[in-house]
Amino acid sequence: MSSEIKTSSLDFGTVIAFVAPGFIGFYALSYHVSSARRWLDAASNKEQTVGVFLMVLLASIAIGLVISGVRQLVIDNLLCSSRLRKFALPKHALDWSKVTNEKLPLLNTIRDGYYWYYQFYSNTLVAVLFWIAARLAAGISFRWWQWVVIAFAAIALLTSARFSLQRYRGALAEAFK
Repeated sequence: MSSEIKTSSLDFGTVIAFVAPGFIGFYALSYHVSSARRWLDAASNKEQTVGVFLMVLLASIAIGLVISGVRQLVIDNLLCSSRLRKFALPKHALDWSKVTNEKLPLLNTIRDGYYWYYQFYSNTLVAVLFWIAARLAAGISFRWWQWVVIAFAAIALLTSARFSLQRYRGALAEAFK
């Protein structure tokens, strides 16, 4: 067995962290950008081409990365904010000098077990907020019960994100004491 570490690729973690939220963002974009709407329509066609699939996938990854940047600026700071009082997470800094080649697989396992899910929950929250704004800007309103579902989903996503980030940081602290 090779001792080489496999580099990141389009794996399950990438899909849940960037592609799924990016697709929500791409769908939100389709309210205002006609080419995005045409790509989505072509992707839902039974006789679609590989090119359409790849364009939607690449657009979803790109939008997912932008959403992740917004998440980093907003959600990461919110979860560590003193405004959350007892619910705030302490800022955590990994001492990278303790990450050796022998411990890199452990770091990757911790990332795969907790951080990808944190990114999914928090990126999805940002994407849903972007979708709401795009839909409202397009003049499409929500019914009262849809607002209830959205509020429940937003609370669930933020709570899940906080829990996953807390477990990720706890695992890092334990592994790299």
